[in-house]
Amino acid sequence: MTIPAETSRTIEPDPESISASSSGEKSSTSSDGNWCDHDSASLSDSIQDFPKDFGRTYHAYRAGSYAFPNDTPEQERLELQGWCVKRLMDDGLYWAPLSPTRPPRAILDIATGVGDWAIEMGDLFHDSLVIGTDLSPIQPAEVPPNVHFYVEDSTDSWDFPQKFDYIHTRATAGCWASFETQIAEQAFAALEPGGWFESQEVDCNVLCDDSTLDPNGPFVAWSNDLIVASEKLDRPAIFGVNLREIYERVGFVDIHQRILKMPVNGWAKDRRLKEIGWMWATNVLKGLPGFSYQLFTKAFQRTSAQIEVSLIDVRRDLMNPRIHAYMPVFVVWGRKPYPGEK
Repeated sequence: MTIPAETSRTIEPDPESISASSSGEKSSTSSDGNWCDHDSASLSDSIQDFPKDFGRTYHAYRAGSYAFPNDTPEQERLELQGWCVKRLMDDGLYWAPLSPTRPPRAILDIATGVGDWAIEMGDLFHDSLVIGTDLSPIQPAEVPPNVHFYVEDSTDSWDFPQKFDYIHTRATAGCWASFETQIAEQAFAALEPGGWFESQEVDCNVLCDDSTLDPNGPFVAWSNDLIVASEKLDRPAIFGVNLREIYERVGFVDIHQRILKMPVNGWAKDRRLKEIGWMWATNVLKGLPGFSYQLFTKAFQRTSAQIEVSLIDVRRDLMNPRIHAYMPVFVVWGRKPYPGEK
């Protein structure tokens, strides 16, 4: 697998995209999870008694600390989102230099969501212990025997009995007040010397390399509102752009960064990027209400009706291949130094 250069190249638009139509949706459903016991939370009725708002369900453990839903439509969206990130990474689950001949003994996936990444890593490294943590028990009941899921608020102090050789985050914007102090510093402490930490994060700002995206249009306005609302609620939606500096400040060495472009809809000429773009547009389309309702209601005191009306034009632009928009993806990995290493 070839890892792309630090800054990704400009994506060439498809000349025929001006007449392109939207693709069909792909999604799959995860069943309710069968969770292991853990001191951080027991599998009690209260943890699975999900509160409801805006016609959606949300996590019960530490209710309100995460703004997005956890119901079946959101689980389907999360699985699609994971597919898009993996496909953009040339079908790679990781870019840190993990060795198949000397596999990591213990792997930790923070904010595992539906657990798809952790399950695939468990299949790939069948002799490794793979742990996934999340606020919601929404993972499948059938998982590889070396994969375990725990109800956990990762902003709390981590109390795992073992150190890890590899720790991973993916698409966790909006989860943390401070990725640096709550996650990166704890990951550094929880790693064995020589272990790797990798983040695959999508910033939600909408970008464009030509003049096809209206900077004052509905799609950009929605994205800007999301960024402002997330800041107001102390859950920043933008931190991928700062990941490399965060890794450096925390103390990681041998740091690598790759910046990719996640196309929005099928405007790209490249067939692989076109497919990814349509799937990413479907992902955002599925997520628009869930992304917007809690944040915009709490931050701007907007009503559900006001929010829904504003999303009409966002949906139109989102699926318009004449608009060559993308979102930046930052993949950063670094190593915990050995004692005495400079």
